[in-house]
Amino acid sequence: MERLKQLREAKNITQVRLGIELGVSQETISGYEIDKAVPPADMLIKLADCLDTSVDYLLGRTDVKKYGVPTKSELTDMELDLINTFRKLSETKKERAIGFISGLSE
Repeated sequence: MERLKQLREAKNITQVRLGIELGVSQETISGYEIDKAVPPADMLIKLADCLDTSVDYLLGRTDVKKYGVPTKSELTDMELDLINTFRKLSETKKERAIGFISGLSE
């Protein structure tokens, strides 16, 4: 689980410290990071909570690190442009834009 290692290192957490927080050994954390072992579902949840991410992100099922409102650094330039343009619209045009986008996604 390469993402596990990336998230852990980004938070400056050692394998030992993460293992202590989760009640497992450093060797267990290492095994998860090098794909020698697969964490059970309950451990995936604990890992995601501890690293402030989602299980789907840890498993590579999404590129969104965290559910909810993304931070500015997680948005693409195109997404930022869209938000800035949307904010300049009148309420009526905002409603029309949302309707149009909803239609596109169906």
